[in-house]
Amino acid sequence: MSITLSSRMSDDHGTDTHADTDHRRFGDGTLWSFAGVEVVDVVQSPTPPIPIFRHVSPLHGERIAVMFLLEGEVQVSYEGALLRFLAGSAAYIVTGTTTTVEASETCHAVIVSLSRKRLRDAGIDAEHTFGAFAATTARTSPLLTYTLALIDSVRERALPAEPTAGVLTDLVAGLFHADSAVYG
Repeated sequence: MSITLSSRMSDDHGTDTHADTDHRRFGDGTLWSFAGVEVVDVVQSPTPPIPIFRHVSPLHGERIAVMFLLEGEVQVSYEGALLRFLAGSAAYIVTGTTTTVEASETCHAVIVSLSRKRLRDAGIDAEHTFGAFAATTARTSPLLTYTLALIDSVRERALPAEPTAGVLTDLVAGLFHADSAVYG
């Protein structure tokens, strides 16, 4: 399933996970869903701080999103800290987290989102509700390579939900494992 995303429109999916109280969503792009594992390709023009992933959806439950910033720069406000992310950065966020993102310039991001339960079943239980991945982990991640190739493929033809969801889940778990090896 493919859904076009617009920062200026409200729909059931965007309001649950990406929109603020004014129903303004972070970015314009496309969302693909594979058995509950979602891939988002999004571009955001410069914007003031926008709350992201704030609401736990009754339909989708508690989720975790892994975000790769491909182009641009964003500032993330989390627990009183202001963090700067440049192209090549990657981070994760759990739904229900009070976090805002501000794009100081046009940016392009790729996001993989899945239920925390699905990730726990794959052996990963993120300790925190937000975190950055090491730069070397982000740059060498097979998750990013696979996701970019997947986006190119699904723009031209539909792919089966499984095994695609399983592969994405395994690659997200692998990213967390690789990052924990870097940080020890």
